[in-house]
Amino acid sequence: MPFFAHINEEVLGFLRERGKYPLHITGGENDYSGTETISLNKLDSVLLYEPEEMIISVQAGIKLSKLQEILGAKNQWIPTLVAEESLEETLGAAVAMDHFHPRSKNMGMLRTTILGGTFCTTTGEIFKSGSRVVKSVAGYDIHRAFCGSRGMFGIILDLTLKIQPKPEMSCQFLTPLDARGKISRFYPACLEEFNGKLLIEFAGYKEDIERDIEQVQRDLQVEKLSDEKWFEIIKMLQQKREISLIPEVEKLLGDVRKVFDPEGVLV
Repeated sequence: MPFFAHINEEVLGFLRERGKYPLHITGGENDYSGTETISLNKLDSVLLYEPEEMIISVQAGIKLSKLQEILGAKNQWIPTLVAEESLEETLGAAVAMDHFHPRSKNMGMLRTTILGGTFCTTTGEIFKSGSRVVKSVAGYDIHRAFCGSRGMFGIILDLTLKIQPKPEMSCQFLTPLDARGKISRFYPACLEEFNGKLLIEFAGYKEDIERDIEQVQRDLQVEKLSDEKWFEIIKMLQQKREISLIPEVEKLLGDVRKVFDPEGVLV
């Protein structure tokens, strides 16, 4: 059974006292035989939420569905962290994996939403990086290096995130590839190739989106997507992009990993 940490100090103590077995970090209750496992799913509290300032600080074990519910109550969201579109369940896992999301091209990459956080190396050293303000010159952006690190740099304990107003309305559909030029004029939130077609999402004020959809449906051949079909396609795109890292990037990540995980115990 994994070790369940309830506070940051328990994470620190576990890492300092653990044996020499490989270490796995999880947000669930999985049992990984042959490894020592620490679960962060009890570290799921909201530390700070200031809707007017558009920032939220949460522990890394929080489920994306819970984070989404909290933000949705104030008509806010993080465009690349929608629970139904993610291959991961928890915030820490989603940030560590940084799966491709077609919405990031026009609405911001996941790493740009990370303002700061608290982290722990495998030797049991806790440190902070970044700040709780959007504009900051507080040193190197080490916190953003953890985005896409795939767990190789250590444990993400909490994160401060920049959030956005949630669109009043969104609509997703497929259209032929040769419609790209016409679609681009509408500044879609998502414009991505999928199985020989264009995957489109319009998002914004209801009046504007309804007008754009009416014109697109009049001028182009489109297939409107249900929410379930849209979620399925987004996950398929993410899985398709799960390719091995190029050797140069693998070497760079390996060099950085030596700082946070000198014994190479993370798996």
